[in-house]
Amino acid sequence: MKKNQPALLLGALGIFASSLAFAQNYQTMPIASGFNADVIANGVGSSSVTTNNDVDGVSYAFVARDFQLTAASTPITYGIPVNGIINSAINATPGLSYQLASLSANNSLRLAAINDAGTLTFTTPKAATKLYMLAVTGSGSSTVNVVVNFSDATSQTFSAISVADWYTGTNIAIQGIGRIKKPGVTPATGDDIPSPEGGTNPRLYQFELAIDAANQTKTIQSVTVTKASGTGIPNIFAFSADAFSTCAPPVLQAATNITANGVTLNWTASGSTQANSYDIYYSTSSTVPTATTSPNLSNIAGISTSVGGLQPNTTYYYWIKTNCGGTTAQSVWSFVGTFKTACGAVTSLSENFDSYSTGTTLPDCWVRNFVNGTMTISSTTPASGTRNIYQTNTSAQTPSTVVLPEFSNINAGTHWLKLKARVNTATGTLNVGYVTNPTDASTFVLIQALSIANTNYTSTNPEYTVIVPSSVPANARLAVRNTADGKGYYWDDVVWEPVPSCFPPTTLATSAITANSATLSWAAPSSAPAGGYEYTYTTTNTAPTGNGTSVSGTSVTVPLPSPGTTYYLWVRSKCTATSTSVWIGTTVNTKAVNDECSAPIAITPGATFTTNPITATTVGATSTSDTTATHTCQSTGYNDTWYSVVVPASGSLTIETQSAPGSSVSDTVLGVYTGSCGSLTQIGCDDDNSSDGNFSLVTLTGQTPGATLLIGVWNYSSTTSGQFRIAAYDASLSTSDISVAKKEVKVYPNPFSDMINISEFKDIKTIKVADVAGRTLRTIENPGQEINLSSLNSGLYLITMYFKDGSQHTVKTIKK
Repeated sequence: MKKNQPALLLGALGIFASSLAFAQNYQTMPIASGFNADVIANGVGSSSVTTNNDVDGVSYAFVARDFQLTAASTPITYGIPVNGIINSAINATPGLSYQLASLSANNSLRLAAINDAGTLTFTTPKAATKLYMLAVTGSGSSTVNVVVNFSDATSQTFSAISVADWYTGTNIAIQGIGRIKKPGVTPATGDDIPSPEGGTNPRLYQFELAIDAANQTKTIQSVTVTKASGTGIPNIFAFSADAFSTCAPPVLQAATNITANGVTLNWTASGSTQANSYDIYYSTSSTVPTATTSPNLSNIAGISTSVGGLQPNTTYYYWIKTNCGGTTAQSVWSFVGTFKTACGAVTSLSENFDSYSTGTTLPDCWVRNFVNGTMTISSTTPASGTRNIYQTNTSAQTPSTVVLPEFSNINAGTHWLKLKARVNTATGTLNVGYVTNPTDASTFVLIQALSIANTNYTSTNPEYTVIVPSSVPANARLAVRNTADGKGYYWDDVVWEPVPSCFPPTTLATSAITANSATLSWAAPSSAPAGGYEYTYTTTNTAPTGNGTSVSGTSVTVPLPSPGTTYYLWVRSKCTATSTSVWIGTTVNTKAVNDECSAPIAITPGATFTTNPITATTVGATSTSDTTATHTCQSTGYNDTWYSVVVPASGSLTIETQSAPGSSVSDTVLGVYTGSCGSLTQIGCDDDNSSDGNFSLVTLTGQTPGATLLIGVWNYSSTTSGQFRIAAYDASLSTSDISVAKKEVKVYPNPFSDMINISEFKDIKTIKVADVAGRTLRTIENPGQEINLSSLNSGLYLITMYFKDGSQHTVKTIKK
């Protein structure tokens, strides 16, 4: 690995030229007085209550991230930061920020009319080389004049500063922060809020005011801002400064003596005559330290120092400042330096390759032993993120070997290597072993050959594990080698970790997926758990944190609440009452409501069943497996067998069911739908019409001739199973209707108010009153001549009379 060491210095060497320039000393300039308007809606309450003015003169104000109309309102995810700190997005001023005044008090110097002016007085006057103003204009652009007032009663004027509208300008300090209408209850929509792709409006702008050299040692006590011109309304929110100091920082030199855990930092002495020591701050973050950041090392004499206790193969950033004449006189931090520690032995690893570019490379501290074929980082369908490893060789080529970083605990006998793998053509072999010389592939020794049967990372559990024995040499390094067989091997999400005390199950699979359940099965681990397993489900791909439901076997039917929904099913081993494995998961999509009607059985409209006068044309005896569900006359549910029927020319259709001869089915639910599978609308339903000798009967009128209706039938009973028959016929041409018509039965008056009369009622067994959709509303057994229908609403109804000889007759009536 030492041959790669010079490359670790390149980042540090390339940056030192910039540290010859004087570093910025950005500091906020809190304002003690001078604001005249609160234009930021915040906290709980209407925008009219939480502000006293607007930004633009047409009733729009800014909104803070904690704004809620009421305490129960959904919080917003954008807006002015609650702490009032605006970190400038201008690339030329990294680390510059502004501190707004209280969001619950006046926080803007609002200048509505030309020549309006206001003075902002700073809490702590400071000397500065530059002053930065945070401002915006509402309802158009404007220009302002700014007078900087110094402690010696002198001033410096900046004239005709152009301030853009909050929707159109450049030099943006912050954007996409939202606004709200006054009076209004919720923030505005559209481009006023940040979209998933990143909103851009409204905005706040940054303005730089360069202080003359003669004024840079003077403290700035206040600024006076005047609106000079324009149709917009300027709003001045904050100032910050590049503070003046006579104590200069040092200039960084290249870091030396870089090891896996340490480095020597070097610099040239500060040009300040009063410099007597240096402070050092280092971090794995590139965030620039501020004047209040505590150093890691303090009061270092000389121009170099050693730093230890660092992590191997890690990029560090560091800054140095000068102490001049005591603890209160310090320079700003220098420009940043950077270095990367060398590769070293580590005790753990988690690598998904996503931080590396595609191509013939490997992560730092890995070794690529390659002769021919292909061995690369690939973006082709990784297990997670955007990258994985790809290896392939023909049988005439030399397989490639990928050497992992050095592990100090490789022969502890307590760890395993875990990775996800797939092969483009099943089945292949991926070899896991070790090398004693990381640059010599011939030293490879096999530990375990992994049989890779899965061709993707999703359909089955793609994770493989290899327990590394203590017999492996202490100086060895783990390696992965493909097989030279022309197959493509992909692997991802490599982990080196302790072997768990409780092994998880493997080979998860789902089956018997319905609208509200799925069967989850798995294979037991090599050491079967004494306490069985636990299972659960989630709606996000995040492993559960609590307990699951216990099960003793290796499969279970998981109840799921909603049809047409993606669920994540999880299972884990339960070795003891206190020892469980990690959760292992897979995905399942429940079927949509009624989505199993993709191939319905067609019914040709014919006649009624044999219990009625005309011989039936039916679909043969048909069974349903949906016998465990409880059904009522409703539009939800699913079924295993569906039927379709074409509406006859009359637009009238009757559909009914009957028990198959010898069947134990005692009841059915019949639903009739328009639409297509997965998107059905119920237009008729009956859950047992036993009075006419059939289980269910639906009569429809006013349907579109030639339209296809879909029919679902369920066995209502949860305790019996069997077979039923289904028939459909043209209600307007039924022979039974014709024969009954000859009886000259009359229903009058028609239209009626509350009561109807039936002539020849002595031969009638049952009367049913239905709406035009075929839904039965009233059933009258052994009716008399007069029937009270006062409970019905005004509208069209179907009066069906069932006679004692088995015939029937339907009459349309209207209630006034």
